[in-house]
Amino acid sequence: MFAVSLRHSTYNGHKKGTVLEACPACGYEFDENEDRDHHISTHVPSDFGLTPLGETAEGQQPLFDPIDEIPETEVSKA
Repeated sequence: MFAVSLRHSTYNGHKKGTVLEACPACGYEFDENEDRDHHISTHVPSDFGLTPLGETAEGQQPLFDPIDEIPETEVSKA
């Protein structure tokens, strides 16, 4: 099980959003304006207690056709 640290930010008394304060996989604490998406994308599914990408339970069919390699995204280029 993973603990998740969230902060709710407000502006003029109205809820503005929820901010992830620490990485649920490794516990890294983010700076206030740090890019969370980039850090989270450096982890693999097993870091979060998940099975490897594309693995399914016996008897289940995958939702998508298999791919030979994961396409590079703008996030992974950074």
